[in-house]
Amino acid sequence: MSELEVVLASSSKIRRAIANNYSGVKCTFCRPNVDEQTLKKNYLGSFEDLPQYLAKQKALSIIKKFPSNYILGCDQICLINNKILEKPLTKSKAEENLKLLAGKTHQLIGGYHVHKDENVILSLKTITNMKMKKLTNTEIKNYIELDDPLESCGSYKFESNGYALFDSVDGSVETINGLPFEKILLKLYEKISNN
Repeated sequence: MSELEVVLASSSKIRRAIANNYSGVKCTFCRPNVDEQTLKKNYLGSFEDLPQYLAKQKALSIIKKFPSNYILGCDQICLINNKILEKPLTKSKAEENLKLLAGKTHQLIGGYHVHKDENVILSLKTITNMKMKKLTNTEIKNYIELDDPLESCGSYKFESNGYALFDSVDGSVETINGLPFEKILLKLYEKISNN
């Protein structure tokens, strides 16, 4: 089989790093042309389906630029007690989020859509349960200084030092970091070979 060409509709550095680890796949990266906050505000479905909806919109937003390519849209949310934790953007908000998560189990829900010629080729949802350790205020502040997780939806960077905040997780590191690329590629190759 010739080299698979995939366009990743994402501006995430960690997703790009994951995708670049795979040989046999030529990845192009393109920032999706969506207003995520407006999409979230107007969304009427369930929390669990929100990442798939956003992933689909991201993929469709760049489909005209890459009409003959496989377009992969991705999204992930951090959900606790039916509340979505947004990227904190400030240290005080990151501290508030980590205090909420400390000692509890939350979910990272990922949505992934592969499109080609405006057709859905693949749709995938992942749910990872993450049990965080009980943390003191000092431990939380020290962690924020260490990893500066202000652009991370759960206010932690699992791929850096955030893994040390957890008692248990039930998903792969790729899934936690927002792109289970191995699983996506296996399913995509399967779909292609069956057509």
